[in-house]
Parts: sequence; C-alpha cells; structure tokens
Amino acid sequence: GKSSVCESLCGRYDRTVHLETDLLFAAIRMGYEKPWKPGTSRQNAMVTRATARAATAYAQDLYAVFIDAVVGRMEFFDIFIQELAPAGRQVHFVTLLPDVETTVRRGLTRETTRRVPEDVLRRMHAQFAQGGVRAGCTIDNSAMTADEAADAVMSACGRGDCLVFSP
Repeated sequence: GKSSVCESLCGRYDRTVHLETDLLFAAIRMGYEKPWKPGTSRQNAMVTRATARAATAYAQDLYAVFIDAVVGRMEFFDIFIQELAPAGRQVHFVTLLPDVETTVRRGLTRETTRRVPEDVLRRMHAQFAQGGVRAGCTIDNSAMTADEAADAVMSACGRGDCLVFSP
C-alpha cells in the first residue's frame, strides 16, 4: 500500500517526488544483503541516509517529497530526521499498518524481484504492531483503497497528528 498511497498523494500537488527506498536498495549491485536479515544495519542506514539526502535536495527546491520506506527502528527514523533537517521544511511521519492478513496478501503479490517471504512479512508486522517507531501517526489502511488511504494521510497531516519535525 505504501507505493500506491504515495502515488495518489503525488497526484494531488503540482511539484512532487516519490522516493522509493526499494529502488535505492535495487541500485546496489555487489554486496547487497536482504534488508530484513540480521547484520544489515549498516546497509540499511546507508540507504536511509541516501534517501533522506535526496529528499532534502528536492525539498530545498520546493518539491513535496513522499518517501516510500519501511522504517522499523528508531535509529533509522532518527537518521531521517537528522538528514532532513537541513531542508528547513516540516516533516510528517505516517505508518501505514493494515492487519496482518492484508499485509501478507499485499506483500506476496508485489511486482518486484526482491519479494519478501511470508514469514518475514508476518514477523515484521508483529514488530510494527507491538512497538515499531512511536512517532507521527499510524493509519490502519486494511479496508481502504490507495486514494482513501491518501485522504486519511492528508487529513492526519493537516491536523498536525503526524508532524515530527518543524524548523
């Protein structure tokens, strides 16, 4: 749902960028490690920094930037905030968390060469449901279309529910 929601959000503004961390992971040709495996923190932190630095460059040129990422630990959230601060723009953080069966169904039907196995999807969902990053807001988009989820994101951000950084 993240990518579809980001695309829906991008269609609502004049100057937008959809940054997909999957593409930055896919750019790694030699030395790639599956990001959910133990021991990949260094690679995951590097992709997080690269994504945030690209977002900063776009935001400084007045683009609305939607980052499509799995941010499962505070250390990666903190990297985003640190790297996005120089953009001088507000940062909102939304976790889309459908129920576990929806997560698995969507994850297994993704069009990607780097599909995440079902057991990993279930484990990741449990981690998010039990703790995850406690910042911004969480939206259960199980029964929502991408456009409905984008509406929910816009409403929550408009109310200030998801604001995590303001210059």
